[in-house]
Amino acid sequence: MRRVVATGLGAVTPLGVGVRHTWSRLVAGHSGIVSIAELGPQKRWRELTSTVAGIVPRNSSSSPEVGLWRADDWLPAGDQRRMSIFSQYAMAAAEMALEDAAWKPQKEEDLQSTGVCLGSGIGNLDELYDTSLGYEGGVSTSAAH
Repeated sequence: MRRVVATGLGAVTPLGVGVRHTWSRLVAGHSGIVSIAELGPQKRWRELTSTVAGIVPRNSSSSPEVGLWRADDWLPAGDQRRMSIFSQYAMAAAEMALEDAAWKPQKEEDLQSTGVCLGSGIGNLDELYDTSLGYEGGVSTSAAH
């Protein structure tokens, strides 16, 4: 059996971005669960049986606010266009974990022995919605976005 050691943590959650921020909000009794019924396009979400979800809070301004998601903090614009938001969250969390571990491998041997374990509760809600509509109707709806 091979031993694995977790040396760093990273988190992008409905409570916010970053392990410390997420943990402090959690122990303070905050919830990341919100209603999505009013999110645009409203028709899209109101068709769902449940309109509550854990959405990662986003920073919409150009000045970063602590604990809110801002893709520009993690990825160049070209990567943002090519990656789903779920994948962007994964990349940011992995980068946070490596930073938390203070692991900056340079040698090929160290690079080869580095691994990242990723977990997600569900993935990307937009893609899940499109997939469910496509399954039900037999066509893909992702081109409509």
